[in-house]
Amino acid sequence: MYDSHTHLNAPQLFWDYKKYIENFKNAWWKKLVNVWVDFSRTKRALEIERNFPDVCLSTWWFHPTEPIFKYKDWKYEFSEGKLVSWEKYLELAKNYLEKLILDKKIVAIGECGIDYHYFDNLNKWQTKQEVIEQQNSLFLMQLDLAKKYNLPIVIHSRDAFYETCELLENHKDLKIYFHCWGYGPEEVKYVQKNYKNLWIGYDGNITYKKADDLRESVKVTDLDKILLETDAPYLTPQIIRKEMNQPANVKYIYDYVAELLDFDKNKLITKIEGNFKTYYSL
Repeated sequence: MYDSHTHLNAPQLFWDYKKYIENFKNAWWKKLVNVWVDFSRTKRALEIERNFPDVCLSTWWFHPTEPIFKYKDWKYEFSEGKLVSWEKYLELAKNYLEKLILDKKIVAIGECGIDYHYFDNLNKWQTKQEVIEQQNSLFLMQLDLAKKYNLPIVIHSRDAFYETCELLENHKDLKIYFHCWGYGPEEVKYVQKNYKNLWIGYDGNITYKKADDLRESVKVTDLDKILLETDAPYLTPQIIRKEMNQPANVKYIYDYVAELLDFDKNKLITKIEGNFKTYYSL
């Protein structure tokens, strides 16, 4: 089995990541993809991949909530610890990420996209329109790099479906992966119609009692385009919801989706493996 999107580089898991990888390997699971969402997790993901190159792959960020939660605090190594303007930060971020691409350290760009969920968290000096413009510029920068280097793009989209799609309009030829699908079946039909190289990821929240839209979504998703992921340490499947999530728990998502679709589990495993390899060009 494959975990198409996880965060062993998150602080909740990184402190004991070797144990979590052994749990994953001992269950005969094959590969996982660590996704970067901030600078500290970048360095952690690279360490994990160096120690477990047979199991771990990496993508890189920038997450759409970057302008909300790190605004006016752009103190990263690629800016040498200096406070910089948003425009300068964007330039430095692009240069940093381009170097990672050229060094062949990643298999995809993301997670990146548009997120309108956290506007209640804006600081007093921020405006909603300003943050929207920053998210747009950050997303478009990564889309352009994905196009330039022919890399897949991992999309994070929350409460902003059509806004996300509007920015994807000039990048329809990319390999597009909507990670942690958070919309309904009509939106699935829309993206399947409009993007020829599309994959959709489903997580442990598909098992939650109120997740009817997600269950209906997976039913209308082309089986060749489904990816399964934990997004650990988040979205623990219902059957073990009181526990912190980890990549080995992807088995519960495979079990649930196979039953939901009335599809042989072994055939589903084979199908998802093929989808994973096709998307990540393995």
